[in-house]
Amino acid sequence: MPAAYDSLRALSRQTMKGLLNVPGWQKFLAFAGRSFKLPFPAQVLAYAQRPEAFALMKSSEWDAFGRPVKKGNHGIPVPEGGGKKLVYYYDIADTRETDKSKPVPLWRVQPEHQKGIVKALESYFGKLEDASGFAGTLLAAARKATAYTVDDRLDDLAAHRPGSLLEELDGDSLLAAYSTVMENSVGYMLLARCGVEPTPYLIGEDFRGLLDFNTPSTLSILGSAVVETAAMCLSVIAKAVRGMQASPVPFQSDAGERYTLQGRWELSVVGGDADSILYRFLDLPEQGPASASRKDFEQWLAAGFVQPVTAAIPA
Repeated sequence: MPAAYDSLRALSRQTMKGLLNVPGWQKFLAFAGRSFKLPFPAQVLAYAQRPEAFALMKSSEWDAFGRPVKKGNHGIPVPEGGGKKLVYYYDIADTRETDKSKPVPLWRVQPEHQKGIVKALESYFGKLEDASGFAGTLLAAARKATAYTVDDRLDDLAAHRPGSLLEELDGDSLLAAYSTVMENSVGYMLLARCGVEPTPYLIGEDFRGLLDFNTPSTLSILGSAVVETAAMCLSVIAKAVRGMQASPVPFQSDAGERYTLQGRWELSVVGGDADSILYRFLDLPEQGPASASRKDFEQWLAAGFVQPVTAAIPA
């Protein structure tokens, strides 16, 4: 088992090196949009092993939908429990339908959903400035969400920048570099997940600052911030789309099997104890939950981004 852990650590580091170029980062962002429930380091490991995965859950979670894992599928190993055990995630293509199967809680944006998504995002964020068309609205939402969350990891980034190309930047320059890459990365995730080709709106030059996050610590902080911020937006979008799906929408895998896309997919706050254990296991800077005001919490709760646990409500 230690050999398996060492292999995962090496795979994580190798994969993160491959993200330090614009095409590699963009491919990862498209994948992350489909797996935004997972924390960043788990996404890295999943992307390294199954970049084509559409929906990832543990076997016990698939069992709850009456979809047992097919024999011979070994899943995607991710460390848990302080590195003492591995848990395995499986894609929907790794499962099979039975007479007890329930609709799988996935969603896909169709053209007729766009107006409803715009309305949902503006209900959540308020008026979105400089939003022209559906793509413009998604990018405006990314801009506003980034403005809300960019400070949450800034102190961590400042503490871990020694040894990276960010090291010589002063505070204002660090914030500017961080927020630009973060905003554009969140925007790319939203566009890709909503079926909009990102390249007409975001070009390679928009991600130039990515190369300055050239250590595992700085890249993991950036990746965590991007995933958490995009998840805030995507949870609003997902809730809106599910409400507009009058009937299940078919999804066909490469293998020709058809699945039903319908239902609910609840999200919990990224950065819990299990996630922190995963960061420590992979020797990355530990990511605690982002701080939130009561207003933020109530907005997240309304959007389905957090579970209604009374003890978690900030004072």
